[in-house]
Amino acid sequence: MPTGLSHAQRESFDANGFLIVEDVIASEPLDALWAEYEDRLDEAARALHARGRIQDLHAADAFGERYTKLIAQAPEVFEYLDISYALNETLSETAVMHAGPAVFSVLTDPGLLDVVDSVIGPEIYSNPVQHARIKPPQDALTGEIAELSYVGRTTWHQDMGALTDDAEGSNIVTVWVAVTDAMEENGCLVAIPGSHRVDGGRLRTHCPGGAINAENFIPGRGLSPGERTPLPVRRGGIVLLNRYTEHAALPNRSGSLRFSLDLRYNPIGQATGRPAFPGFVARSRSRPETALRDPARWRQLWLDAAEAIQTGAYQGPIYEAERWKKHSGSPLCA
Repeated sequence: MPTGLSHAQRESFDANGFLIVEDVIASEPLDALWAEYEDRLDEAARALHARGRIQDLHAADAFGERYTKLIAQAPEVFEYLDISYALNETLSETAVMHAGPAVFSVLTDPGLLDVVDSVIGPEIYSNPVQHARIKPPQDALTGEIAELSYVGRTTWHQDMGALTDDAEGSNIVTVWVAVTDAMEENGCLVAIPGSHRVDGGRLRTHCPGGAINAENFIPGRGLSPGERTPLPVRRGGIVLLNRYTEHAALPNRSGSLRFSLDLRYNPIGQATGRPAFPGFVARSRSRPETALRDPARWRQLWLDAAEAIQTGAYQGPIYEAERWKKHSGSPLCA
């Protein structure tokens, strides 16, 4: 297990805007995560069946096959499994997400935090911009669901594009965790080396997506020059990304599920870019007693955030959708 990045790894990350680090998370927490998601998928299936959205529970199928069949019946299945609420300008009373103890264990994994420490320092805040990306074979998806980045293809973008403007100066690093192997065949990430440094590092024009607010994308003509580099990584490994690195994911052309977690961290005290949603202190060298250790408390933070939005106690933005709508008339987005 790594205890942080070497000098050479840090130089590579700074130069390219991405870095593959293998063998960061042990098998045990990933096995626990998989089991937790099997239970959560069953909960989702039964809830949607009770609402008439699902006719067949496919209860005898293994997780990957069951998820693929269920999402074909009800695309909203993925909302039950995501580790954040859906990004819309409002939050409905029926909004769902998943904040289980096995997810919390990965978020606070010591080896993962050692790597993050190497990039942003020892005062580490778990940023609430986080997602589970559970992708069936692309050929099994049809219609709008095939275009959703959490489930189908992931278009070119910069992670800064999903944040509110107050996080422009925050040192946010993305940690992409491979829960299954992520190879070119089943849809690994692909990035443009050095794109985070183009024009001194800036947010490029993103066009508005059609399905949900968060699906904004950089059109091909708007990408930085450079080789599009696949980033294959084995189960338990991670990919680090700078917030301005231009990246996408290849389609899953295999016959099985590809599962990853998309996590972010920033130094304590810096804006997260998602003020409506809760983060927490994951590690602090100066004040170790402030680090959150209780997964139940983490879950409650998300429930409290939803209540604050739904009751009007929270008045700020959930997501700045208008930022990308203004580009709809751009020649790049035509």
